[in-house]
Amino acid sequence: MINVFIPHRWNNNDYSEISNLLDRTKFIVRDYSVPASSPFDSIDKRYNVDPQIQKQIQYASVVVCSNRPANNNGMSIEEIKYAINTGKPVVAVKITDNTSQQILALNIPVIAKRKDSLESWIDDNIS
Repeated sequence: MINVFIPHRWNNNDYSEISNLLDRTKFIVRDYSVPASSPFDSIDKRYNVDPQIQKQIQYASVVVCSNRPANNNGMSIEEIKYAINTGKPVVAVKITDNTSQQILALNIPVIAKRKDSLESWIDDNIS
């Protein structure tokens, strides 16, 4: 079993694309992302990443994000930076032709949106 956190925004299909890709892998996945059906009631704006979301990231074995340039600003990139700072392995799935400059600047590997690519990356990055 692997624990996964997917930083996302609800204004695109990145979450469902990554989640569906994970479902097709050989892994049993426990998803610690924030679901649309029960978003957190309140987000504490004093933090770059709300403590409720920090806890979800801490439970994760890996963080899988999209390469979307929309990740350049806002909560998704802050969640990704938090994950990196806590030592979580992070990978970006190539969902769009253009990759976020922030993803590139953070040296996050960008992999093809294929089951075998994601399985290989997870195998190589989970101890």
